[in-house]
Amino acid sequence: MKKGYYLHFQGRQSIGVSKKIDMQMEELNKFFDMQEIEVGTPERSLAKRLMGLFPTASITRNYEEAFAKLDHPDFVYVRRAVADRDYVRFWKKIKERYPACKIVIEVFSYPYDGDDFGKWNAWPFYIKEKIYRPQLKKYVDRFVTYTEDREIFGVPTICTYNGVNVEGMPKVGGAFSEGQINLIGVAFMQRHHGYERIIEGLHQYYDADAARDYQVHLHLVGDGPEKPMYQELTRKYGLEAYVHFYPTMVGKQLDELYDKCDIALISFGMYKARFFGKMGALKSRECLAKGMPLLTGCVIDVLPQDYPYARVFPNDPGTVKTEDIIAFYQKIKSMEADKGRLADTIRQFAREHVSMEAVMKPIVDYIGR
Repeated sequence: MKKGYYLHFQGRQSIGVSKKIDMQMEELNKFFDMQEIEVGTPERSLAKRLMGLFPTASITRNYEEAFAKLDHPDFVYVRRAVADRDYVRFWKKIKERYPACKIVIEVFSYPYDGDDFGKWNAWPFYIKEKIYRPQLKKYVDRFVTYTEDREIFGVPTICTYNGVNVEGMPKVGGAFSEGQINLIGVAFMQRHHGYERIIEGLHQYYDADAARDYQVHLHLVGDGPEKPMYQELTRKYGLEAYVHFYPTMVGKQLDELYDKCDIALISFGMYKARFFGKMGALKSRECLAKGMPLLTGCVIDVLPQDYPYARVFPNDPGTVKTEDIIAFYQKIKSMEADKGRLADTIRQFAREHVSMEAVMKPIVDYIGR
């Protein structure tokens, strides 16, 4: 059995990343003898932090400690970090010691310059990247990408999708309500979620006629910098009876709220990040795994254009009309009136397209050659 190492740069500090590492490790362990290595960053003085900002200086990381843990690896699978001098030297050292070792680096967002280096205080790291990442092609065998790019920085790619543990996601329960539609958005609310477009649509809907055939409710779960703006809009429009806010929720409590809801919201503000491609958001996978129909303001990469259980709105600041949401809901119910059977259909799609088994297969196939 081939021996592999999963390397990450303090990925366990993020709950979401930590969960993904666990899922990927579980799948890789089915085929290879895997070990996890965390490349940490030691405590540094202010002077060392400042020195590390210079273009040819490096971020202080425990590369020697990580290298010492490698024992004749057949491959290393890596979550990308900012490229600098020592980052490149680390891969060079592995290749020199273990020439047959395949180095596979996951580029979890691409292109990433706008996201990672868009703020003014990120320019030192951007300069490092521009200097050093062209050198990666000397040592990296493959980049894993969730885009359709066949080559990144001169390195061939393995194209796949973001995935989830489908069987680990409880199927949504409950039944469709008569005369009521419940929408749910679960997120650490940031600009790219764009839920104000939904709230604006509800305002127009109820302002025109409060006595509607359908009562449409919006449930927003989580905190984040955009939440106060959503709350202020809700108060401004007098929508407190229809827009409901919750703190961060997990486990059974969140599952019970999902059971009461009919349609899940993904992102409606990707245009703010100047992103107009196909989105691979983890939240879309989680909702598909639960068996939920989707509303989104950006095309989702795994969904065919005619997928019947998702409605894609334009990726722009325009109001999402509540009437369009109702029409989508009515179309779904005309195809499948039983919420449980609908969830089973959507979950089967998730198994075939976004399960960890499905999305890791191209990686496993490459490593196993």
